[in-house]
Amino acid sequence: MRRLLLSLCLLTAPLLHADEWWAWSTLDLYRKPPWTGSVFLGNFADEVDGSWVQIVSPRVKYAAFKWLEFGLGLSMLRIENVAKNTYSGQLRPELEINPRYDLTEHLRLDWRNRMEWRENEGQAFTTSRTRHRLQISYTFPQPLGPLTRIFASNEWLMDLHLNQHTENRVVPLGLTFKLNSSTDLDISYMIDSKRAKTMWKHESILITYLRVRF
Repeated sequence: MRRLLLSLCLLTAPLLHADEWWAWSTLDLYRKPPWTGSVFLGNFADEVDGSWVQIVSPRVKYAAFKWLEFGLGLSMLRIENVAKNTYSGQLRPELEINPRYDLTEHLRLDWRNRMEWRENEGQAFTTSRTRHRLQISYTFPQPLGPLTRIFASNEWLMDLHLNQHTENRVVPLGLTFKLNSSTDLDISYMIDSKRAKTMWKHESILITYLRVRF
């Protein structure tokens, strides 16, 4: 047990040196299988670029099978440049097709596929993209205190108008903590890579994700 806790401490050390902080939360408001309804809330703070993004996204999901889920969402974003004191809005209808696979009783593979039609304020739908995230997670047979799960993922984003892979998001380690019977908290470290012409720019990000079920 001590070795495991020490290893987790060493792996989470990079969190202290993140360039950005993304604070997410999901409120599960409706759950009557196969339907679920929720609201996703997010804040993205970038100290380096001086930007701050807020997002509100109501979402509906339908579990067609045990291994396949469909989803619809409508995201509304407020994008602010703190340094220039300017902001703009973005509207983003979304469609998801998400298979998942139970590799063992405790090991699971999730594959999220999302289509986003993005309309920036004052512009047409010219920045649409697809997102594809593979995540593997292991749920402990017995919780280690509040720690119930570890996970890792990779997400690649494709710009449909440029026909190009423009962003990649790698989470080498994420931890899930059970705060109470209806609340979980994920803490993870992400390396976000964005293409700028022929070069890639890399930033490290701390993500906190609070999930509340009503």
